[in-house]
Amino acid sequence: MKRTLYVDPGLGGTGWAYFDWLMKKSRKPEPPTATGVIHSPTSERWDNRVWSVCREFAGVLSAVNPEEVVLEMSALWSGSAKSYASATHHAKGEVADLFKLTFLIGGLASVAREYTNKIPTLISPQDWKGQLPKNVVISRLESAFGKKYRDHEADAVGMGLAAQGGL
Repeated sequence: MKRTLYVDPGLGGTGWAYFDWLMKKSRKPEPPTATGVIHSPTSERWDNRVWSVCREFAGVLSAVNPEEVVLEMSALWSGSAKSYASATHHAKGEVADLFKLTFLIGGLASVAREYTNKIPTLISPQDWKGQLPKNVVISRLESAFGKKYRDHEADAVGMGLAAQGGL
């Protein structure tokens, strides 16, 4: 396994979890070496918030030095009114949330590509957690690692646990 940084993008908080598996020889799932959440100033326009998150993300990459970056990509859940609403434009012509998230993912992917010289791996929520709701993922993380993770951080840690076959 490679030194991998898992990222759960979001303008409300971008969670990340770094797993340094090169030094691990255990068969049980290994906890992340480092985790965190990048927040953007809510007082700024959404596009400026994207650039703020990307700047902070560059600092995370520099600090943990991953070989590989895995980004959760945006997904439109068919049959979900909440998911559909995130993809539709709002009154006053404001950009829909799903498009803002996709823009953020593109920015993070660009920063990751610059840092690692590799195109990041994109995975959908269904690929790593199937239909598991967030509270179940959080509960499994606590069982596996004996620690509670913050909301956005939990999905990034969950991706790492799933990659180890422990979710």
